[in-house]
Amino acid sequence: MIDSIETRALAEEAEAEAAEALAEAARARAERLRAEAAEPQDKRRRLRRPGWSTVVAVLAVFVTAASLAASGYVTWHHREAMHRQQQSAEFEAAARQIAITLMSIDAAKAEESVKQILDSSTGQFHEEFKSASEDFVKLTQDGKVVTDVKVKAAAVESMTEDSATVLVTTTSTVTNAAGADKQPRAWRLSVDIVRDVGRLKMSKMEFVP
Repeated sequence: MIDSIETRALAEEAEAEAAEALAEAARARAERLRAEAAEPQDKRRRLRRPGWSTVVAVLAVFVTAASLAASGYVTWHHREAMHRQQQSAEFEAAARQIAITLMSIDAAKAEESVKQILDSSTGQFHEEFKSASEDFVKLTQDGKVVTDVKVKAAAVESMTEDSATVLVTTTSTVTNAAGADKQPRAWRLSVDIVRDVGRLKMSKMEFVP
């Protein structure tokens, strides 16, 4: 926004200079015409020819104005692209960490896992998980569940200034009381991230094909 204002200001300044140059050219022409009226015919013809310097000066001012406007737009576009890249990287990093927090389970630290998940979430997901947290802890401890999760990739599907939907691909291995054999399994998660009081948190998560 600031770059756009600065660009308009520079363009307006250049246009003002062009207008001043045109006015100066008009005054010079008026003086030349008055001088021609008092000169012989052959000298008038000679006086009419000069004037290219004024035209060139005016054109130079307009070219400068156009160049400034184009340069300002390129600068603004570059900064906007950089800002969006930084935003995208920020949302992707948050989604990666949230996926690990959500899917990493250790029966010996079940209550701590619940706290981390609640701290990383907001909205409806937060409320629903909070209401089911006791059952989650009991199920994890009774089954002696331990999972190891690795994030393979994360990519923003859609994004605004304060929210994004991120697709996260993970693999996990599981051990439990039932004798799970640690065979790796692949998962794809669609994670909705929102900015909540300055922090990026998960507001929704679903497994996708």
